[in-house]
Amino acid sequence: MKNSFQLFARRVRSDWFFQYKAMRMAVDWVIAIYFVIPLIIVAGYQYYSWWVAQPSWFSWISLFMIGTAFYVFTWLGTIRYFVEEGDQLFLRQNRRWFQHLMRLGHRYSLMLQGITTLLLMLVFLPLLVQAYGFRAPQLIALWLITYLLKINLGLLRQLVALRMQGILHWMLRIVAFAGLFFVYQKLVTAVSQDALYIWAVHLLLLVLAVYLSKVRLQEKGAFFADIARERDSRMRIVSLMLIRVTERKRKPKRKRPLLFKNSQRLFKGKGAGNGIADLLVKSFFRNGTQWKQTIQFAALISAAMFIMPGPLKITIWIVAACALVFWRKSFCKDELRTPFLTLFPIQDTEKHQALQLSTPILVLPALILISLCMGISFFTWWGPVLMVGAAFPLAYGTSSVFTSWY
Repeated sequence: MKNSFQLFARRVRSDWFFQYKAMRMAVDWVIAIYFVIPLIIVAGYQYYSWWVAQPSWFSWISLFMIGTAFYVFTWLGTIRYFVEEGDQLFLRQNRRWFQHLMRLGHRYSLMLQGITTLLLMLVFLPLLVQAYGFRAPQLIALWLITYLLKINLGLLRQLVALRMQGILHWMLRIVAFAGLFFVYQKLVTAVSQDALYIWAVHLLLLVLAVYLSKVRLQEKGAFFADIARERDSRMRIVSLMLIRVTERKRKPKRKRPLLFKNSQRLFKGKGAGNGIADLLVKSFFRNGTQWKQTIQFAALISAAMFIMPGPLKITIWIVAACALVFWRKSFCKDELRTPFLTLFPIQDTEKHQALQLSTPILVLPALILISLCMGISFFTWWGPVLMVGAAFPLAYGTSSVFTSWY
C-alpha cells in the first residue's frame, strides 16, 4: 500500500465482497428467480399504486407511529473505523496513517448512514406526502433531524461504552432511549407544523456531531473496542444466518435458581413427555436472556397498543401471539438438541408431546401482559377482564396450530 487511502479502499472492497458472499449463501439463483425478483416487482407495483391512489389503511397509521419507526432506526447501526487486529503490530506505529484510516472510516460511515436514512424516507414518502401533506422543506427537515440524531446517538453510545460497563451502562441506555423518544416525537410534530425553531435544532445537532466526532477520534484506549465493533459489523449478515446452528454457551450465574428451587413437578403424570416438558419450562424461566428479551418484546407491543387504532390492535395482538409461539417452539427445539438430552434414547413422539405441553405455558406470561395493556387501551372496565380472559384460548389455540408438527 502506497498510502492510507488505498488501504482504506481495500478494506471497504473486502467488506463489500464479504457481505456479497454472505448474501449468496442465503440467496441462490432459485430463490432469486422464484422469490426475490417477484417480491421486488410486487413491492415496486404497490409503491407506485400508493402514489396513484391513497390506500384506505393510510388513515390507520398516525404520525406518532411514523416517528416511532424513525426513532428506532436512529438507534440501529454504528460508526465504523475499519481497524483490524493486525494493526497493533504495524499500522499503529505509523500514527499518521492510522489516524487517517480512522477518519476515512468515520466519513464513510456518516455517508452510508445518510444514504440509509434517505432510503427510509423514500419508503415512507407516499404516506408522508399523501396522508400528511409534507412538502419539500418539511421532508428535508425530517431527514436532517433523523440523520443528525442517528450520528450523535452512534457516537454517544461508543463514548459511553468506553467509560461505563455493566448494569449502570444499560440503565443509562434505557433512560436515554425513553427520554429521547418523547423529545424526538415533539420534534417530528414541530416539523409537521413548520416550526421555525426546528432549524436551530438542526444547527445544534450538527455542532454536537462535529464535537463528538472530534472527541471520539481522539479517544485513547479504544483500539480493542473498535476491533470488536468492526468484527460484529462485518459478521452481521453471517450471524443472522448462523444464529440457529451455533451452539449456545451456558454460563450458570447462581448455584440455586431463583425460580423452581426445589425442582417440584409442574406436570402431573408419568412418561418421558411430562418430564421433558418440566425441563423445558424450568429451563426457560431460569434463562435470564430469554426473560430480558421477553420483557423487551412485551413492553414494545404493549406500548404500541396505546397508539394503534382499534382494528389494528386485534391484528397485532394475534400476530404477537403467533410470534411468541414460534419463538418458544424454537427455544424448546434448541433445548431438545442439547448434548445432555441427546445421551438418552428419547423418541420424537415424546419430544412432540413435551413441546405441546410446555409451549402454551411459556407463551402466557408475555401474552397476558400484552392483553392487559390492550384491554386498558380500550378505556372500559370490561376491556382488561375480557382481553386477559381471551389470552388463554389464544395462547393454547396458536400453540396447538404451531406445534401440530414437530
